[in-house]
Amino acid sequence: MPMELRLLSRSDSRPLLLFETENRAWFELHINPREAGFYSDEGVKKHIEECLSQHQRKAMLPMIIIDDSGEIIGRINLTDINLVLSEAYLGYRIGEKFAGLGIAKRAVEKIIQLAKVLHLQKLIAFASVDNIASQKVLIHNGFVDVKQHVNFAEVQGKNINCIEYHYRIF
Repeated sequence: MPMELRLLSRSDSRPLLLFETENRAWFELHINPREAGFYSDEGVKKHIEECLSQHQRKAMLPMIIIDDSGEIIGRINLTDINLVLSEAYLGYRIGEKFAGLGIAKRAVEKIIQLAKVLHLQKLIAFASVDNIASQKVLIHNGFVDVKQHVNFAEVQGKNINCIEYHYRIF
């Protein structure tokens, strides 16, 4: 399936709300839920403004993953960009009906190229010990397992352990 990354924009408000709403239950199986107020026109607009503000300060690279018709099929971000340390945190989410199609793998490949343009030297990502698909995406793209975090997060009332991965850019 063809896909590309595009910088999040204000015009993405309605399609992003639709994407997040359609995939809410799916995402909440794997990660903590967003605040209830996020799932509204105003909530998503506020979210986009926060992302773009951080992007303007060079602290975030908020990207959407779109298919060849322009539909949002996922998101991928570099957050907490630290230009002094030349590092950032990687996060991504793929819509349920697009899972297993190699989209996350290709999106991570593309964001690594964008990280190089930003002169970053290290990307940090976390995957639940139970999220084998995400672990495979990271390992395929050259991320290395550096340590395990016990009780890293709570999802659906259960503590989850996560693996921290690093990617070195030279």
